[in-house]
Amino acid sequence: MNSIGTGWVFVLLVIINLDIGGRAIFNHPIRGVPEIVALSIVACVFLQLAHTLKVGRLTRSDIFLKWLNRRHPRVCHFLQAIYHLVGAGIMVILFKASLPLFSKAWSMGLYVGAEGDFMAPTWPVKLIILIGCAATAIQFFLLAWNDFQSMRLPKMIGTGMDGEAS
Repeated sequence: MNSIGTGWVFVLLVIINLDIGGRAIFNHPIRGVPEIVALSIVACVFLQLAHTLKVGRLTRSDIFLKWLNRRHPRVCHFLQAIYHLVGAGIMVILFKASLPLFSKAWSMGLYVGAEGDFMAPTWPVKLIILIGCAATAIQFFLLAWNDFQSMRLPKMIGTGMDGEAS
């Protein structure tokens, strides 16, 4: 999913530049670029969210956790597990809230754009949101599981949260 999102960012780069060139050189923009970009930003975020979480790049402040891990690693893993369970819960709530929006977009054939000019269906992005929420929730659950498992392991002296020497 991350690779698809990254590839789509490249496609957007090309489309936007062609649109700018078309406007500047030929005074003829590519139709639908604003709509495509607006839909694509949301899709790219949800395509890449689970991987971002998995590799530890989801924005958070972990200064306290690093300090706590050096002194009380089991407490640190417990707090991280709670954080991950809350994250999973939020993703499940977001999934449930997005499901009716997908159903409506699919059944009613909702689209963005203007009829006769450019029209794009919204259901593919709504589906990507659902898939991204599900994948991110699963990743949060896996991280919580790993944290609970780490609580059972004996303390490793000299290592930090990410295996870094302290």
